[in-house]
Amino acid sequence: MEGLEISRTGCVLELDLADRGREFSHGALLEIESGPVLYLGELQQGSGPGMVVLVEHSLDRTKLASIQENWG
Repeated sequence: MEGLEISRTGCVLELDLADRGREFSHGALLEIESGPVLYLGELQQGSGPGMVVLVEHSLDRTKLASIQENWG
């Protein structure tokens, strides 16, 4: 499912989904890819195309790749 990142304030990520064909329940655990960053979080609010996600963890995959390369 594709969407647009509207804002990120602290640990709150606000998204606008392009196609809201699939419904998510409040509290659903989500994995969100945004460029080189992977966000893991919990759905706090989702009505219409808009979603608010409480981000528990974020991972910069570019930095991770560099670490993996150095650890060989």
